[in-house]
Amino acid sequence: PSLALYTELHSAQQRHLFTNPPGRERSAVLKGQSLYQYDPSWGDPAGYGSKSEIEEFLKAKYARTPLCMDGYTRGRIAFRRISRSTDSRTTIACLVPPYTPLTDALACIALGQHDSQQDRWSSDQQAYILGLLNSLPFDWLARRYVETTFNHFIMYGMTAPPPDNTPWQYIGKLAARLSCVDDRFADFAVEAGVECGPLTDAQRRGMRAEIDALVASAYGLTADELRFIFTDFTENAVSPVNRQLIMEKFEGL
Repeated sequence: PSLALYTELHSAQQRHLFTNPPGRERSAVLKGQSLYQYDPSWGDPAGYGSKSEIEEFLKAKYARTPLCMDGYTRGRIAFRRISRSTDSRTTIACLVPPYTPLTDALACIALGQHDSQQDRWSSDQQAYILGLLNSLPFDWLARRYVETTFNHFIMYGMTAPPPDNTPWQYIGKLAARLSCVDDRFADFAVEAGVECGPLTDAQRRGMRAEIDALVASAYGLTADELRFIFTDFTENAVSPVNRQLIMEKFEGL
């Protein structure tokens, strides 16, 4: 299956669709700063728009690319396009709830044949991509190329770990569980075969550390190389406690 990147509402050209205050039958339109890793409610939205008007616009826009519209109604992965190598984290990706429109400050990921719904990736495959994007090793690699924008060309040029060396199903389960924290993701959780509900901070730290360790191992890194990756991030981005936990998970593999 293929991977394609696309955007939904242009921040300027479609601005008229989301200039309303919050209200009944209005959707929050998310911008880059609205979400963080595994958190689609991290910041304020760009605005609010009529659910029916936005859906009508997107249906017309994606009439020939049903996979994009399928993502809108089922939930999809998005990442911040405005990003810097000097930010605390450069790759910031999230599972976006169904029927939540996005400005072009966020790029959506369509996984499957771009013009068909028949060959879309399964939920755990999609969640694996999310876990990979938010992992420290992938972030470190992205920081070699990103200056001010994480554009399509950089994303298409990124290298994933060898499939035969990657426990992608398990990584996907962990990433799906990190994402499915409330009823907005109930259907995705069922499809991915994970529970849906809140997690404690300790549970989140443990799952994220395990993903980082598994991805590092899949890339073939040594313990010393993983420690070197830590030097690219501040302690606010990756705390000493989290570094120790990642190393414990890595050395236990």
